[in-house]
Amino acid sequence: MNLARLHTHLWDFSLQLYQQPGVEPLCLSLQDGWGGDVNILLWLRWLEQEGLAINDTRLRLAQAYIAPWRTEIVEPLRHMRQHIKRHYGTADPTIEASRQAIKAAELQAEQAVQARLEKLANAWLGGQRKAPVTPGTNLSVYARALNLPEDKTREMLEVLVRP
Repeated sequence: MNLARLHTHLWDFSLQLYQQPGVEPLCLSLQDGWGGDVNILLWLRWLEQEGLAINDTRLRLAQAYIAPWRTEIVEPLRHMRQHIKRHYGTADPTIEASRQAIKAAELQAEQAVQARLEKLANAWLGGQRKAPVTPGTNLSVYARALNLPEDKTREMLEVLVRP
């Protein structure tokens, strides 16, 4: 499959944001420590820029929309990749090549999640004009859904909502 064909506005935004200082460790800490979904997190920030504020209902709909693919494909690939690294390390070139192939498949699966999320957002936006959304609005909805403590919510907003 040609990865270039899978690029979307959301994917490009996500790649750019994820490379910013502090974003990757924050996203991984929310994923590993709080059950957060990095794709949902990046999508919510992207929606703010696209002019779509979400509420609890739309967040749950989006989560349900991607849940089968996430649980049946993305998460097993992630667990397999992490298991290989933990139990076999990265020193053996043959094993590492296998781990990297799984990582590439995981990345493609993540792109498929984001393509679905962007499709959903476009359906919600329809032909609407963009309306200003205060940065952090959607992220705050997600923070409540994850039951993040105030300090973690503040960290999330500080890292992801930069001028």
